[in-house]
Amino acid sequence: MISVRWDLMKSLTVNRFSLFDTIESGQTFTWIREGNGYVNADLGQVIYVEQKDSRLFYECSSHPVDLGRIFRLNDPLDEIQAEITRRGYMQESIDFAPNLRIISDPLVPCLFSFISSIQKNIPAIQTLMNSIREKWGPTYEFRERIYYGFPSLEDLSGACISDFEGLNAGYRSKFFVKIIESMNRGDVTEEHLKTLTYSEAQETLKNLHGVGDKVADCVCLFSLGFLEAFPIDVWIEKVIQEHYPVFETEGKTYQKRADAARKYFGRYAGYAQEYLYYYSRCNGV
Repeated sequence: MISVRWDLMKSLTVNRFSLFDTIESGQTFTWIREGNGYVNADLGQVIYVEQKDSRLFYECSSHPVDLGRIFRLNDPLDEIQAEITRRGYMQESIDFAPNLRIISDPLVPCLFSFISSIQKNIPAIQTLMNSIREKWGPTYEFRERIYYGFPSLEDLSGACISDFEGLNAGYRSKFFVKIIESMNRGDVTEEHLKTLTYSEAQETLKNLHGVGDKVADCVCLFSLGFLEAFPIDVWIEKVIQEHYPVFETEGKTYQKRADAARKYFGRYAGYAQEYLYYYSRCNGV
């Protein structure tokens, strides 16, 4: 466990931000709980962050880090919540975690984590992601401990299906290998994705083997910053059925329901999705 040295740590004053709710809401698998804070080794170094009231205390193993960008601290949270709020379940969801923000994660670990999420629970996803880090990722020394970062596409270029199967990735093993091959060829790149509209980026991601609507939407929202994306998983499916039948009257397919959600909640539909997801997962639909 990291021993906090307040005198050695930088600090940042934050407004309307909960580190706990943001990281624990199921939108990121790059931050790992450690002590009273969180560690991330997927950003080219090790970062430790802890919140104390309205201040974030943090330490980096190497170069400076922009926590404002990572945690989207400049998103106009008051405006966002005013636009998406609705009586009933939506308002309850916002009230449950009013200072939750959407994360901004690196593309490759975000993509792999949500590929891993198919029919896996959160502990199993974290175990698989950590196994990938330890097998192929870079190592960093921080506070007299060794941490493993997520490997780059180049680091993963020699990985084969049996390697991933040995990590209990199951049928996802083929997905991983095909995605690595495709992205190393330059078929899909982060630079190109960021020049596209949301719908273009979603369709481009779905060209990757094993990436469907939900995984593409998660990557669009939690990595590429398309706040209109509305991922639909089993929890959101239950919310739709119980509280938002209007989404289903527009059509039963994933795309039609997601389109209806974006129309209903507007340009910040992704925030609505995350509040609904977190609240439903913690409290039941």
